[in-house]
Amino acid sequence: MPRPALLAAALALLAALACNTPETHVRRSSLMDYLYPKEKAAPVPNPSGARLKLPLRLGIAFVPSGTHAWRVQGLMAPGQEKQLLDVVKQSFKDRPWISEIKLVPSTYLRASGGFENMDQVARMYGVDVMALVSVDQIQYTDPKWYSFTYLSVVGAYVLPGDANDTRTLIDAAVYDVASHTFLLRAPGQSQMKGSSTWAYRERQLREHSQKGLELAMGDLAKNLDAEVGTFKAEVARGERKDVDVVDRQGVSLRQSGGRNFGGSFGWAEALGALLLLGAALRLRRA
Repeated sequence: MPRPALLAAALALLAALACNTPETHVRRSSLMDYLYPKEKAAPVPNPSGARLKLPLRLGIAFVPSGTHAWRVQGLMAPGQEKQLLDVVKQSFKDRPWISEIKLVPSTYLRASGGFENMDQVARMYGVDVMALVSVDQIQYTDPKWYSFTYLSVVGAYVLPGDANDTRTLIDAAVYDVASHTFLLRAPGQSQMKGSSTWAYRERQLREHSQKGLELAMGDLAKNLDAEVGTFKAEVARGERKDVDVVDRQGVSLRQSGGRNFGGSFGWAEALGALLLLGAALRLRRA
């Protein structure tokens, strides 16, 4: 083979190998890095606990990254930050114990800002409770198996992956602003798989990144709705000694059994209502 042709073939081979180089994209905004930048784990809870007065004013925001050079806005398409936060907002919408919900732009939160920064934002928006949303997303384009670990406020998550894979974990933690007491949290996960030519790989990664965020946020909304119900039940039963919830009249959630927290009839009351309705129908037919 002539020398110029051999050189051209070698360059083409190198270009092909370069196109097939495995890539890993990690985008992470950690709640631990934001609230506890100098701690290896969440500190001991405030012994005085939280006293929540209904109805609550709730703020929702994405936390910034403390160790990576990116912000949430760079991960998302224009307008997607508000769209995703709206999903969380819908989980709390129409709850009688929530009077107002504010979507806080992530630009108001600074990296490693801690509770001091959270307090500033809460005062600015006039909210009593903050739902802080963190994101951990990894995209991998190599056929080898891999996994990654995300440290949440309640423990570590290990997520396995596969070739041409986008894994997204979104975690929402809710805090009482006045006492810095952790109230509840919920995760949301998604996985996007696919393959494409090198020319379209970057576009597919961007599409999977945005779609993965939407799917994980939808999963988060379902889990968050369930966690709110669990939180309410635990407080009503007296299992959350660090939290007291009172309504406008000063009646405690523990005393009312949850009805002043936007709860419906308990199962016994619901069964009784059904029995009374059935008896009334039978009398009418008679």
